[in-house]
Amino acid sequence: MNKKVSFMDFLPSILALLLAIGTVTVFKACPKKPDGTWMRCHHVQDMVFISSLILTAVSLIPAFLGNKIAKFSLLLFCLLATVLIMLLPGVIMPMCMMKSMRCYTVMQPFVRSMSVLLILALGWNSFKAITKNND
Repeated sequence: MNKKVSFMDFLPSILALLLAIGTVTVFKACPKKPDGTWMRCHHVQDMVFISSLILTAVSLIPAFLGNKIAKFSLLLFCLLATVLIMLLPGVIMPMCMMKSMRCYTVMQPFVRSMSVLLILALGWNSFKAITKNND
């Protein structure tokens, strides 16, 4: 394998990892209720975390593939998975009832903005993969 790997090949994995780490640290959802139970948004946070970790691993694979159709297919899968991750908080999975809660004001905008960055990076890599001449 004498394929040249660039930083852009790893950018989606880096962004997905930052999304996973940020969702459970700085940009996490609402804390526990006083009675010790979790609010619904905590489960959304967990789903975004797990999905982002899986996306991190899967988005690493195209950087090492030589076949442009396989690379494009995997990048397209990652692109669709990113759209689903972007829609998880508040659209696919319900969150807290009040729009002023931390899950709506901190976590949801972070997930959406990181997802847009991921979509841009994956879109660029997909374009590069399908327009590449050698294969």
